[in-house]
Amino acid sequence: MIKFGKGNFAARPALLLAGILLAGSCALYAQDEPQSGPPAGGMGRRGPNAERELGQLTQALSLTPDQQTQVKALLQGRRGKMEALRSSGTQPTREQTEGIRKDTDDKISALLNDDQKAKFAALQQQRMHRRRGGPGGDAPPPPPPGA
Repeated sequence: MIKFGKGNFAARPALLLAGILLAGSCALYAQDEPQSGPPAGGMGRRGPNAERELGQLTQALSLTPDQQTQVKALLQGRRGKMEALRSSGTQPTREQTEGIRKDTDDKISALLNDDQKAKFAALQQQRMHRRRGGPGGDAPPPPPPGA
């Protein structure tokens, strides 16, 4: 053990430097730790998580179990199309990704009753507004009308 007497001034800077290096190493190691699951907000590396989005739609639109099954299949299909587009070797265009999203949204809308369609249209407007950088783009969406 090192004693810090009046004559041992050389050990103090060495221990201080060792402590700083240890703290820095721990901080760098913590940054390299892989995160489990998608980050907060429901967005994974490549778009929204289908399960989370289904949960949000189920809550907002009061989806029946049958509708949930069908919407889940559509959301998973959309994700598959997006992944195939990205893995094709070229960067997908905004038009391609918007086309896939619109096609999925149209199919989801076809499964809904009139009240649900109105709420879904409001959700789509909010989503479009956030994507275009409108005010509160980082804030969570307000509840749909009538919810």
